[in-house]
Amino acid sequence: MQRYTWIYSLSQPTTAEQTAYLKQSFGEFLGKWNSHGTPVAGEITLAYQRFVIIQANPGEDRPSGCSIDGLKRTVEGILQQKGLTWVEASQVFFKDPEEQIQSIDFRALPTFIQQGKLKSETKVFDHTLNQSDDLSKWEVPLKETWMKRFLPKASLES
Repeated sequence: MQRYTWIYSLSQPTTAEQTAYLKQSFGEFLGKWNSHGTPVAGEITLAYQRFVIIQANPGEDRPSGCSIDGLKRTVEGILQQKGLTWVEASQVFFKDPEEQIQSIDFRALPTFIQQGKLKSETKVFDHTLNQSDDLSKWEVPLKETWMKRFLPKASLES
């Protein structure tokens, strides 16, 4: 059965103290998260000190709009408690040659590719994963994502 996935990208990496707080707070939230009175089973993962990944195991139905809105408000509130914010979906996250996580506005993709700052093998975080539980499709080479349309044809043929 497919899990529902939400990914929040943080504007900056978390510190050890922030990470501990987030894990505790998200754990407490998961113990109380429900949809129309029915508990929502799921998990929250912090990846690379930059991403909050929330996955819900579907029960009889998809989590309701109200429970998803509650999730969003809770995530935002927990992050604010530690001075953290998430960035809008217009940001594309990738690993630079030193394996550091960077981000750019998606409108800058063609320029970064043309300048050689992003290549077909550059690892990117594809947040269009959406309603899939297969996180192995989240961190992939750029050429395996929707962003490949910006690559020169020659780089796709190699």
